[in-house]
Amino acid sequence: MTTAGPVAGGPDAPDSTRWTMPLRVLGVAAMVAIVLFWFWIFSGGPRKQNADRLDDRRWVARAETTCARTMGRVDTRAEAAGRQDRDARAAAIDTSSTDLRRMLDDLRSPLPSRAGDRDVAEQWLGDWDRLIDDRDTYADAIRRNPDARFLTEEKFRDPLDRVIEIFADVNDMPSCGPAGDVG
Repeated sequence: MTTAGPVAGGPDAPDSTRWTMPLRVLGVAAMVAIVLFWFWIFSGGPRKQNADRLDDRRWVARAETTCARTMGRVDTRAEAAGRQDRDARAAAIDTSSTDLRRMLDDLRSPLPSRAGDRDVAEQWLGDWDRLIDDRDTYADAIRRNPDARFLTEEKFRDPLDRVIEIFADVNDMPSCGPAGDVG
């Protein structure tokens, strides 16, 4: 005669309820941890300061004032751009580029006080130098071809003018972004 296995609920049955309570507690703890994690993420807990953000806020304020003054002159010239012939347009870009070079000279004297800020600002000003060189190339191209396009090199897989604009935005210097008179 064969015997059937242990009878359910009988003395020889495996104790399946022994693991039920710890697994429930572990599941609830995991869900609470997930909810807390996402709460922390959405509340800005892991937010880090951008590496390009300058600590020398006095330099930033001075830069914004300097840039705003310069961009006001550049914008005034840009308003007439649609009514100019190509030589006058190129001359206006040249004049604005001269203003931008003076702006950069003002921003370099003095540079931010902290060494780390100084290094980052010098790189940004170097990007501006290259952008102004691209403006010069564009002004020369307009003299030859009224349909010339403004082209600039890339840095970090972005056009150089976008890199300059991002730095200005990160540092709350909206006037220190690229001039809008070309392109």
